[in-house]
This record gives sequence, structure tokens and C-alpha cells, in this order.
Amino acid sequence: MKSLAIVRAPDILKLKSMLLEMNHAGLSFEGKPKEINPASIEKILSLDPPSENYEVCALVSLAEDYESSHSIIKALPSISDAIILDDSHKFFKNFAKMMTVLPDLIIPRSYTDINKQTVPLEKSSRVYLGVFVNRKVQVQTVSDSVHTGILKHADSIGVFFEPSDDSDPLFITWHDIKKIIIPKEEKKTKQVLG
Repeated sequence: MKSLAIVRAPDILKLKSMLLEMNHAGLSFEGKPKEINPASIEKILSLDPPSENYEVCALVSLAEDYESSHSIIKALPSISDAIILDDSHKFFKNFAKMMTVLPDLIIPRSYTDINKQTVPLEKSSRVYLGVFVNRKVQVQTVSDSVHTGILKHADSIGVFFEPSDDSDPLFITWHDIKKIIIPKEEKKTKQVLG
């Protein structure tokens, strides 16, 4: 590890885009990017309050030295905020030690075919929801509210559906979903068809 990158973004998709851009531009990651709280980064580094609200942050170990990493980052489009630290930075050793204990950053994969895509409901299980597209479902969120509607799309990021009460369509991320409920009439129909 010759340098460290701290990459902050308003959401996981922008963070994913920035990490891909860094990689395509020639930066070599040593190990998986690690997830770290953006607020703690701001506090540790005494950063000014950001103009954007950064919800996600990754700590990335780089094989390139500070000068190379910094020049590559500066040339990238500003999708997210990236800070490069070299081994002379006063917090470099602290962050290097944290790399061994921080959790790996979970980045959603791009979907290829909605009917074949696996969608994580929990870290330990996966479910295929493509077969329920254009069917009635109920989505229970972590706040225990239940939304009933027609499932229009499901991928590795979340679900998009049109509520039955004619309100605006909703997109809910897997982070906010407690469970997906297939109503009994849909289950019976599925059993008859199967």
C-alpha cells in the first residue's frame, strides 16, 4: 500500500461509478474497498462541512504512490469526492490499521436480465423476483409500513412498483426493505401455473 483513497458519495451508485472510474483510469486497488462512516472521516480529518450530503464512504488501499494517484484522481470527472493520503500523512497509519477491521464495501452488481437477476433480501439469502414482475405484491419497510402495488422492476438495488392507491410510483432500496409479501391469491395462481 503506497497511498490511501477516501471516496465519499451521496449514494452507493455514485460511489460505485467513482470506484470504477478510478480503476479504469489505472489505479490498482490492493484488496477490497472498505466501508467507513463519512461523518467519522469528516471529524477525523477536520474537513469543512461538505456542500453535498455524503451518505456512503469507502477507504481504498492503492498500489500507486501519492503523486500518481493524485494526478489520476484530478483528471477524473467529479462524480464523487476523493481524498488521497500518502504514508507521510499523520493519519495514514491509523487508516492502514483500520483497513484490517473495517467491513468490505458491498456494491450492487449491474443487472443484465431482470428475469434472471438475483436480489438480496438479507445478507444470507437471495430471491428471484423477476417472475413476479407485473404482479401484485406487498413491500414491508424497516419502519413497518406496508405498501401494496404492482411490482414493475426488481434488481440488485431495490424494487420499483406502482401502488394500488393510485399514488406516485415508488422505488425502495433493499436497505429499506424488511420483506416482500406475495399475496395469497398470487401464491395460488403460481401453484396452479407451476
